[in-house]
Amino acid sequence: MAKTEYLQGDDAQRFLKEGYCEACLRPAGEWARPDRFGGCLVHGDYDSRGNLTGFLCPHCAGAS
Repeated sequence: MAKTEYLQGDDAQRFLKEGYCEACLRPAGEWARPDRFGGCLVHGDYDSRGNLTGFLCPHCAGAS
């Protein structure tokens, strides 16, 4: 189950620099883009209990 999340501030900057897609392992710098405020929209990946386990690139999340 994937749902859009908005990362801000230090979380967004760290994710853009060091993050990756949980499914295909592509670095976030290749597919995540900061907005004009420095935050970024990403697809959260959740386990069966609804716990956030990581983030997915648009391709792995099934987004166009």
